[in-house]
Amino acid sequence: MQRITRDHTVPVEKRYQVHEPVAEVELGESFIVETTNFRTPIIRTPADVNPQTYREREETGPIYIQGIEPGDVLAIHIEGIRPEGHASGGWWDDPQVNSFLRLEEGKVHFPGGLWAPQRMMIGDIYVTPARQVSNPDDNGGNMDFKDIMPGNTLFFKAQLPGGLLVLGDVHAAQGDGEILGLAAECAAEVTLRITKDDTYLSERPTIRKPGSFVSIACRHDYAAARDLAVDDAKKILARLTGCSEAEAHLYITTVGDLRNGAVWAMGRSEPEWVKTLPLVVGVEVPLYARKE
Repeated sequence: MQRITRDHTVPVEKRYQVHEPVAEVELGESFIVETTNFRTPIIRTPADVNPQTYREREETGPIYIQGIEPGDVLAIHIEGIRPEGHASGGWWDDPQVNSFLRLEEGKVHFPGGLWAPQRMMIGDIYVTPARQVSNPDDNGGNMDFKDIMPGNTLFFKAQLPGGLLVLGDVHAAQGDGEILGLAAECAAEVTLRITKDDTYLSERPTIRKPGSFVSIACRHDYAAARDLAVDDAKKILARLTGCSEAEAHLYITTVGDLRNGAVWAMGRSEPEWVKTLPLVVGVEVPLYARKE
């Protein structure tokens, strides 16, 4: 199985600007992508949590997918995520209060004897856009949506030949919204398989889960993101079931779940640059039955 190592990362200041792929994969091929921790490549000991110098938020890629052209929809099947080392968590603006979070026996161990189940997810994943856009945006990005996890499929519309996929910022656990901007941050080995899709034809990120799907929109205004996600979900549901868009809208706005990805930039105590980041809003739609 091809392995794309964590030696090949995109610096944060070069985000969306790197078009030279570090690897090529075929449609249907399973491959492994190594990712780094938030600030330390791999956390082995408590001393690794607060390094004196660091390169922040570097993601692995870009990865060229053979057979993908602009306008094609990638179905990214997340086959598995294995943590490497341990994790860190805390208030990202002050590295001195970041904490060492031990990963052991399927649990994330917190100070004070607290623990949470380990639920591996990808916080930052995108296809490279054709032009400079916000992070995150319709091409994905630092969405911090916890359903981007093993067993689910993530859909993106390619904007450039090969898609040029980039990913990183893996978390061992995170709640909806990533309240302070940091989860249980860890390095990982992510196993993916990519196919081409002709069903979930949204312009924006979509997640297929067993029994439901989630439409995601990233906008600076929460209500605008919510309404855009609902509109995308309406079109998808109508296409999947054969109902009308009006019927789909009634169903979604009645039983759909409003979900949050990264919505922590709410303009209170964050640095100025954070206050301009888009908010990530998802609408989860249950698929109980399909029209006969």
